[in-house]
Amino acid sequence: METEIRFADGNVVKLAPGVDPVSSEWIWTPQGPGVYDVRIGATNVRAELLQAPDAQGNIRVRLNGVEQSLQVVDGRAVLLERMGMTLVEDAGQDRVEAPMPGKVLSINVAAGDEVAEGDALLVLEAMKMENVIRAPRAGVLADISLIAGQAVEKGALLVAYESES
Repeated sequence: METEIRFADGNVVKLAPGVDPVSSEWIWTPQGPGVYDVRIGATNVRAELLQAPDAQGNIRVRLNGVEQSLQVVDGRAVLLERMGMTLVEDAGQDRVEAPMPGKVLSINVAAGDEVAEGDALLVLEAMKMENVIRAPRAGVLADISLIAGQAVEKGALLVAYESES
């Protein structure tokens, strides 16, 4: 499965299946904490990490002196997007909805729990894959009206947050 690097300006760099930019033909030479000179074929790039990736793969870097926001999307997420599904869907400020139809395998949280962005909320089995549904934001959970083993449709309410008022 191919990985995509998506830039804020709409440009997309596709990495061929099996190409790992860290361990492939890309040569990474450390220059300091979070700073690397990267040789990609005949091209040299100075890459500096400004903000580590979040749960959705969003990252901020400086490439050859230009600050950029980009998203690194793995092959599984690319495939699901092509099928009209996503691994994590932020249905709004106060709701997490099922990104696809599936079966709830396990629930890792309970009503009243405080979660951080990216925390694992539950595991949803879909298309014979286990998908960890993560918190799209920090907050206190108000309601979890699911049980393990329950089937859900795409768009079904999985978790509700307490209002931020």
